[in-house]
Amino acid sequence: MKIYLNEDLIAGKTKIESKADLIALLAEKLEREIVDQVYLDGVEVSYDYFQENKLDFERLDEIKFITKAVTVLIRETLSEAASYLPKLKKAIINSANLFRQQQNQAAAQLLNQTLAGLEWYLEITQAIITLLEDDQLSIVGKEKLENFKQALNRAMIALQNDNYDYLADLLEAEIVAKLEELAEFNQDLA
Repeated sequence: MKIYLNEDLIAGKTKIESKADLIALLAEKLEREIVDQVYLDGVEVSYDYFQENKLDFERLDEIKFITKAVTVLIRETLSEAASYLPKLKKAIINSANLFRQQQNQAAAQLLNQTLAGLEWYLEITQAIITLLEDDQLSIVGKEKLENFKQALNRAMIALQNDNYDYLADLLEAEIVAKLEELAEFNQDLA
């Protein structure tokens, strides 16, 4: 079996005993890169698929790993987040308006979808912060994320207590303001 990292042959005609050995070999070769794509005999699979599924190395002729520099991935992710954050802001404002109009079911459904998007953004921002070499920017980012999470917790308590007017106020004033701060931080990261 031949194993490629980008276009470089890293193991040719080598008998790889286990997936763990192959992952360890990859880890040795990667420098500020992550695996972006995996091809098993020319068929693209995700790296998650590669890691989570049992593979029969005896039947494979070639495994090719395509990497992406961490800095490129961060830039792409931040660009995607920058276009996504205004949509989240709009959805939060719409949720607040629906709560004010006592359309609680529709508001809760929209808020739930918005929270899923916020969760994605918070996770990627947290991951990017862990990769930062700038300690000051990392500290600022952690503080902004913590403040946002605290505001979200207050909103969730208001929702659990069916205090929809207070929830609408929190969404419009505090959550939107914190989201705008995160959007500015997103630009600083970029």
